Amino acid sequence: MVIDVYDDSPNGAVISTRRFVNLLEQEHDVSIITTGNPGPGKILLRKFYAPAFTRVMKKMKTPLAVPSARILKKAIREQDVIHVQFPFLLGIRSIRIAKKYGIPVVTTFHIQAEHLAMNAGIHSKLFVRYCYKFWIRNIYNRSDRVICPSRFAEEELKRNGLTCKSVVISNGIHSIYRPVPGERTLELKDKFVILSVGRLAPEKRQEMIIRAANRSRNRDRIQLILIGEGPMKKEIQKAGKALPNQPLLLKLPPEELVLYYNMADLYVHAASVEVECLTVLEAIGCGLPPLIASGPKSATKQFALDKRFLFQFDDESDLVKKIDYWIDNPGELRKARTSYREEASKYRIESSYEKLVSLYHSLVP
Repeated sequence: MVIDVYDDSPNGAVISTRRFVNLLEQEHDVSIITTGNPGPGKILLRKFYAPAFTRVMKKMKTPLAVPSARILKKAIREQDVIHVQFPFLLGIRSIRIAKKYGIPVVTTFHIQAEHLAMNAGIHSKLFVRYCYKFWIRNIYNRSDRVICPSRFAEEELKRNGLTCKSVVISNGIHSIYRPVPGERTLELKDKFVILSVGRLAPEKRQEMIIRAANRSRNRDRIQLILIGEGPMKKEIQKAGKALPNQPLLLKLPPEELVLYYNMADLYVHAASVEVECLTVLEAIGCGLPPLIASGPKSATKQFALDKRFLFQFDDESDLVKKIDYWIDNPGELRKARTSYREEASKYRIESSYEKLVSLYHSLVP
């Protein structure tokens, strides 16, 4: 596995990679070329931060790796398959070295150019087009297979010039994300609990959720819980002061996060840019219905069972209307929990793992 950061990042690509590595290690020898702390199977590189974006990168815990040719050559020539997770310098150099030694390369399309632009504060369609052109030429079209987490993601790459063979493999739902019994705490007893999980970053748009909750005719009943960390924390805390019930901002390990997925009434996902969305997968795994932003650059709308679970990504009033609808129709919302639990069975990580291993075997001579 070739990935710039592995240890402690809230990035969904990192979390997904760690989950697949844990499964792979039960049957295979896995090396992780990355930065961070020493550990079993890890081959460490120095980390660096882009000078203009050091503050944001540190807050998001996403350093880049210095791609030492000496270390990479020694590590890569011993492998059967190289799997690149990020389309940055480490990935580019790793692919060049793997090709030199005739080693198959798999890449995964985790990051959209729009993600990069929004986090960097860049508002340029030209920048987005250039990113895709650069990534396609140097990463994806130089791979033996490209994994796309959704059909939407695959279509995006093809639209931007992908000619390499691709396959759709979901990030999958880990087995810990399932319905579990539990009681709400006293302060949440009479509240309508809205949950949102993810990096506190511009593209996740938690501030939009706060504003919509504040405009709801049921605002006094709403308790918003935001779980995550990131560079927008102060701005989100400030925005939340307008609500009658202050939002709870939490950072939780997975075993505690499961309890919140189970106790919430509704999951709201406002991000306008997604190749799949790990947290929505986790929510439906627990039977929590998601209300999802429907935008042209997001795959997450694929999880909505009907239009009542979608709102226009650029229409805050539509989000307000949908939140109020579900607060006013608790019976329908309870029925939806069963439907989403059934839907989740299509996305179990075990199935994705089998597809991944089958792909590796198909490439190894």
